[in-house]
Formats: sequence, structure tokens, C-alpha cells
Amino acid sequence: MKSIVYNEDWRTTTKDIPDGYFDWVVDDVPYGINVGKMAYLKETKTTVKQKNGKKLNGNNNKIVYTQKDWDLEAPKQDYFNEMRRISKNQIIFGVEYVKWIGLGEGRIKWNKGVAKGMSFKDYEMAYCSSIEHTHEINLLWAGMCQAADLRNPMTQQGNKKLNEKRIHPCHKPVLLYKKIALDFDFKSKKIYCGHNGSGSDRIAFDDYVSEFVASEIDVEYFNLQEKRHKKHLSNYRLF
Repeated sequence: MKSIVYNEDWRTTTKDIPDGYFDWVVDDVPYGINVGKMAYLKETKTTVKQKNGKKLNGNNNKIVYTQKDWDLEAPKQDYFNEMRRISKNQIIFGVEYVKWIGLGEGRIKWNKGVAKGMSFKDYEMAYCSSIEHTHEINLLWAGMCQAADLRNPMTQQGNKKLNEKRIHPCHKPVLLYKKIALDFDFKSKKIYCGHNGSGSDRIAFDDYVSEFVASEIDVEYFNLQEKRHKKHLSNYRLF
């Protein structure tokens, strides 16, 4: 399997890619809500109340993210046009924040299991070109609460030490991309991602696709996902 991420803008990566080369674009674009500078990225003192009544600091091992300007605006029409040019189908998170011409009715709604009263949305939406309905995915991802596995998608991981470590402010879980790969039959397909971020999709698709190519313009996040992917491959070979 070919798996490579380029430390460059998506325009540079895709300029020489033939029309329809990839089976799918799977991407999580900037939403344009300036999340790169939100105060919570530096918060390390918040607590989470457990079922037994005890309060735990949910941020003991949290990365204090570098505040950046990468989320000042969502990609414009030229991005969507290029993704449709290079691929047969597209799944793009952040569809609520764009007004691209040519969007169909297909959507993926990821229900995250966020508790009532929290300020974060309890779902995220993606455009999906291969369907004309809303395909729902239930998968727990709320602070310290993460799904145990795909057979128990809304049940907490029993040992929080096994939780997936976030390396990006908009980090999505590996299990989400594994679920997408299974639901939309990515077996032996070629995939492109224009905003690789945490690299969760790269790790998830290792077991399914024939080729994964991505772009990540930010050098810090590029290096973090490279390190993460190498660690994943090292652990994978051990078993």
C-alpha cells in the first residue's frame, strides 16, 4: 500500500493529478470559525465528574496547542471544484460552513455523544456525494469519553489510559474513519485528503485502501502526524 503525506498546500499536490484518479476524497476542511485561536486550546484545569462522584482533571496529558491562523475562513469554490476533478466521490466534513455550487443532498451525520449542557456541538456533518440521504454514524467522542470499539460505539473505553491521544485541535478519531471505510467500501480504493491534520484517516485506512495521498500545509502538524503514523506502523508490526 502507498501512504504518503506532503507538507504543502493541496493546490500544489493536486495540480498534476489526472482527472478522476482517486476513488474518494475524504477531507475535514477548516470551518472558518477561528478554532486555531480559541481559549480552550490552552485550558489545562478543567475537571470531569465521574459516575462515582469523583472529579478528575481531564487535561493532565493535554497538549497545549499552538495558536494559529489556519481557520480564518473555509475553502472556497475552487477547492470543491478541484476535489471533484481529481476524484469520483467525496466525503467532506464542514459542509454546514460552505456554500459551494454543486453540492448534492447526501450527508453523513456523526453523532458524538456529547453530554447535555456542554458548549460543544453533539454532532458533525459531512457532504457525501455517493448518497442522497443522511447516513448517521454513532461514535462516542467527547472529552475523556471515547468509544470502546465499533461494536460498542457509544460505550466508553473502560481504561482511559488507552484513549486516543489528540494531537490537533480538530482531531477526529481513527474509529470514525474506520467506520466510514467499512460503510462506504474503501477496500483497495485510492483516497486523497487535502487537510490531513492529525492523520487519523491515514492510520485508519492502512488496513483498507490501496493508496492514500494527503496534503498538510502546517509544518508542526505535518511532523506530528508523521511521528504518529510511524509509531502506528511500529506497533502494527509487533502484532
